[in-house]
Amino acid sequence: MTENGCGRNSDAKRNVPCGKVRRFLFSPPVKTLCKALLAAAILAFLIHKAPPGFAETLRNVNPVWIGGALLLYALHIFANAWRWWILLRAQNIDCTLFLAVSLTMQSFFFSLVLPGAIGGDLVRAGFLAAHIEKGRKFDGAFTILIDRFTGMIGIFLVALLMLPFAWNSIAGVKGIIETFIRILLAGSVCGILAAFVVFGHKKLEHFRLYRAMKALADRFSGGLFSRISDAMDSYNHCRMEIFLCIVTSVVFVNLALALMAYCVALGVNGPETRFAPTLAAITVGNIAGLLPTTPAGLGVRDMFVIPILKSGGMNGDAALAVSLVISAIIVGFNLLGGLFFIFTPVGRKK
Repeated sequence: MTENGCGRNSDAKRNVPCGKVRRFLFSPPVKTLCKALLAAAILAFLIHKAPPGFAETLRNVNPVWIGGALLLYALHIFANAWRWWILLRAQNIDCTLFLAVSLTMQSFFFSLVLPGAIGGDLVRAGFLAAHIEKGRKFDGAFTILIDRFTGMIGIFLVALLMLPFAWNSIAGVKGIIETFIRILLAGSVCGILAAFVVFGHKKLEHFRLYRAMKALADRFSGGLFSRISDAMDSYNHCRMEIFLCIVTSVVFVNLALALMAYCVALGVNGPETRFAPTLAAITVGNIAGLLPTTPAGLGVRDMFVIPILKSGGMNGDAALAVSLVISAIIVGFNLLGGLFFIFTPVGRKK
């Protein structure tokens, strides 16, 4: 009996340092650092493999086109904030447009600190909760989920609508990146189908197969699927606002990003640049950037943008320069969000 007890105590003592090490390795700061190092490693590898003319290409970038790209990226951020503000107004949540812009900028900033789309959204939800009345905190946080959902529908729609015009550029990519591109595009189709399921779940309740699949989803998610579906019913009275958010996401967010990338490409590669490959590159790259792998999708986005641009006829040094300038613009605006965090008092201590 004593030996068994001593054995258990010994095992417990041995597991204490292991548990501490495990908690340390999987702690948010360590995971964030690892993701930042992954992004840096990918970018360093891409620059190391740069063609000989890369430095000269960067020196000859046309600043006028880069200025246009900066304006379009600012428009894209404002459209993100306006889309969310529309949802807040639809739920009668008191939030000014300026505050919506500020919290959106702050979420972009924290996406660098908390990698992935979700990290910045968690901060945005926390700051919004500190601003609105206590009884509306869940409603406010749920608008962020709907905002993210309509944003994803928008980028998935752009991805599918661009295929007839940009398929040659995408199909020209070979190797493992080609496989990942096909997976991402298949995911876009699944995302659109999921949108129909979520928004039309009441009608689908009549089908036995759907009820069985819903029960299975609830079993594995602890009832989360049903809770989200039921919460979606609170938006039945504002279908027009949802539609407006999706249109905004398509036109003023994702197509604005494509035009931003096209301006960068024109500034780097000149007037022979074609729009279709640029649209395909930035759209597929941004879908890849949604994955919580690196801060703001850095590195991962470039791995898709560069081969698609090259497949579309751009030489290697120009494709790398375009991708890096786009990443620099994204990082610059994300860092700018830190100023909104400093100068916008939204109950940070709460």
